[in-house]
Amino acid sequence: MKTTITELFGIDYPILNAGMGRVAFPNMVAAVSNAGGLGVYGAGSNPPEVTRAAIREIRSLTDKPFGANAPLALPNGMANAKVLLEEKVPVINYSMGKGDWIVKAAHAYGGKVIASVSDLRLAQRAEAHGCDAVIAAGFEAAGHAGEIGTFVLVPRLAELLKIPVIAAGGVANGAGLVAALALGAGGVSMGTRFWTTQEGPMHANFKNKAVELDVHDTVFSDRFDGIPCRQMKTAAAERMVNAKMLNVWEIFLNSFTIARELNIPWFKLAKSTLSLGPRQVESMMRMSQMLKMHGLTMSTGDLDKGMTASGQSVGLVHDLPTIAVLMKAIVDEAEAVQRRLASQVPTQEAWKDKVG
Repeated sequence: MKTTITELFGIDYPILNAGMGRVAFPNMVAAVSNAGGLGVYGAGSNPPEVTRAAIREIRSLTDKPFGANAPLALPNGMANAKVLLEEKVPVINYSMGKGDWIVKAAHAYGGKVIASVSDLRLAQRAEAHGCDAVIAAGFEAAGHAGEIGTFVLVPRLAELLKIPVIAAGGVANGAGLVAALALGAGGVSMGTRFWTTQEGPMHANFKNKAVELDVHDTVFSDRFDGIPCRQMKTAAAERMVNAKMLNVWEIFLNSFTIARELNIPWFKLAKSTLSLGPRQVESMMRMSQMLKMHGLTMSTGDLDKGMTASGQSVGLVHDLPTIAVLMKAIVDEAEAVQRRLASQVPTQEAWKDKVG
């Protein structure tokens, strides 16, 4: 397949895995890249030294192009972006912040930069900053999605921008890939479909549950971490959304675990959080709860207490293949869909015969 995205990144297929924090680990990244796509590591809020080690591990697993995502607004986000630049990661995907400095530094060593956006303003700003492409996350997407559906957001951005658009949200198969290309995208980014694979780090309980779910089995709310966010519909997710009060004592105890995971002194974490103001403090408290619940999706697989981000495309997940098998299935289906559509659309000669 040849699109603006395959040409830009030097890959065989215009397919990326979403750079999901605490999900897109080196083995997943390498598997996607080795199968012809662009694997994207999720730095999330990792301590910088963890991110650096992960990038080096990816390089030991593949000699193909790969990328890494850094959410700039999260704890350690800016530090992780600097690590990606120091390690000269081929493709840097930033989100939740201003990345003009990343573009300048990455372009200096020949790297490419993608901005994750969910509206027109952010996309235009990314292009103005010199980004090489944008990932357009539609309303259907997992995690922090926007208010505009993929089927509208992607073609509008394709009209507005001169740089390639990568569609995200609601894509899980070959038909979705072809649809995205028809809308003007140069490729797709998939999150839910990639964690529901053998390489996905989630406990088998959550993967098997994903296969059982349908398109309506997600929860979209700002009560997870203060920003509208889509999660798999689990008992824990619904309790968190519907709770009238936060369990402050539980959050206080959990904050020590969070500080340890982030490799940040507890007092420094507490001070910086309290300085943000009441609304942001509540958001951080909610985030600490969410991170604890997310950890259960990988450790114990507790379906009652665990919680994980999931897009509406979870209803399109019907099996748990390896990433290599999944990539081949997506490409094969995309080619079959293209052939079917070609047979349904009249040629220019046929139109002439029809209209006389």
